Amino acid sequence: MLTKAVDELRATTDLTMDEVLGLRTLPENRRTPLVCYSLGVIEGAATALRATPREMLEDFDLLTAPKRT
Repeated sequence: MLTKAVDELRATTDLTMDEVLGLRTLPENRRTPLVCYSLGVIEGAATALRATPREMLEDFDLLTAPKRT
């Protein structure tokens, strides 16, 4: 579920996860229900693990996108 949320944010926003996490709010044209849900999944998982979203994504190697071949 976490991987799916990260993939959705990368595909929909065209931003890196660092950029998404660094923004206080996404631009209005980027805030779809699926994007908001994906952000909630990341925030909820991080809260459950008692970590920041950035720390959690680093631990699961999801902060940076895999290199394209």
